[in-house]
Amino acid sequence: MSDEERLMQRLKLIEAAVGLGLSLWCLWSMVPEHRRKEWRMRALLAARRIAAVCASRTGAASMAAELATDQQRYEIPYALSLLRDGLGRLYDRTRGVTP
Repeated sequence: MSDEERLMQRLKLIEAAVGLGLSLWCLWSMVPEHRRKEWRMRALLAARRIAAVCASRTGAASMAAELATDQQRYEIPYALSLLRDGLGRLYDRTRGVTP
């Protein structure tokens, strides 16, 4: 395959991606505002729950590893808990609640 054919193939892929993006944007703009807000809240709540479970499990694994090796490695559980808290704040802000 020559360089020109590769370039044409990439341009076709870019054109298809842009077309898909514009189509999705048009569909999204047709959805009523309250429905979009509801979907965003559900996505944020689901992401928060996933981050909470991941933080809990990695925290427990880090504690077990600390007992076994006497090394403290809590960076990942801490980062996941910060992510969980940030997603909770975004959820509250989307709901219209500001603590």
